[in-house]
Amino acid sequence: MHTGQDPVDTDVVVGAEANSDTAAGNDPGTGRGFGTEPVGEPGTDPDQRGAAESNRHSNGGEAPGDPTGDSGSRLWGGTTLAARRQARRTALLEAALDLIGEAGAAAVTMRAVCRRAGLTDRYFYESFTGRDDLLDTLYRQVADEFLDPMTAFAAAADPDRDRLVAAALVDKVLDDPRKSRLFLVEPYSSTGLGQTTIAVMPAFTRLLQDHLFRHITDPDQRRLAAVTMAAGNAGMFSAWLGGSLKAGRAQIVDHIVAVLTAYRSMYRD
Repeated sequence: MHTGQDPVDTDVVVGAEANSDTAAGNDPGTGRGFGTEPVGEPGTDPDQRGAAESNRHSNGGEAPGDPTGDSGSRLWGGTTLAARRQARRTALLEAALDLIGEAGAAAVTMRAVCRRAGLTDRYFYESFTGRDDLLDTLYRQVADEFLDPMTAFAAAADPDRDRLVAAALVDKVLDDPRKSRLFLVEPYSSTGLGQTTIAVMPAFTRLLQDHLFRHITDPDQRRLAAVTMAAGNAGMFSAWLGGSLKAGRAQIVDHIVAVLTAYRSMYRD
């Protein structure tokens, strides 16, 4: 459990363990803190100062030079504390995606992510409690990116809806190999994603139940079709991305449309 204090990390972060900028939480090699904060005297890290000033304000004091007492909205080097934190969080998530794209979720460790992002571990713990928390956050974010366009097409009253949904899904799979690997391949090989996958997948089965299979009147049959198709598609895409299934984009789209049609025919009254 993270205690709020910076853990001791003997790892070399961006090859600059002994560098005073790194020790101060600044961007190595630039002489400036992440988010364009200039390097100050020891103890003048603007983010650390902002937290201290915020604490003083909560105890009845007022942060120097901050008439509102809201240190999170104060500018330093043209950006607020909240904006700098969000930028660091985004950098850590992108670094994790890069590692997943190169070597899978097993390559994602706190030290590897920090090294790739050019940040120290204290900034990692600013956003995440640990590796599993980062992977959970990233997986849910990617799942939403897959679900949103599919839902938009599935909810539309378009005679070619099945093909539009299938094409949206396939195009999303092809759009960013890093995200597709995380979402469709890594759950089969990474124990750290098992519970997250279980929590996320019902949203995809509900999409099938509520829109694409809504004409199947029996609720048990409707759910059976939705769960089976969702799991089958996940396995198909995993094999496709892994190279063991040889098929083109058009073939995959046609297959999804055919399976949707087959399930409806199977359970037609």
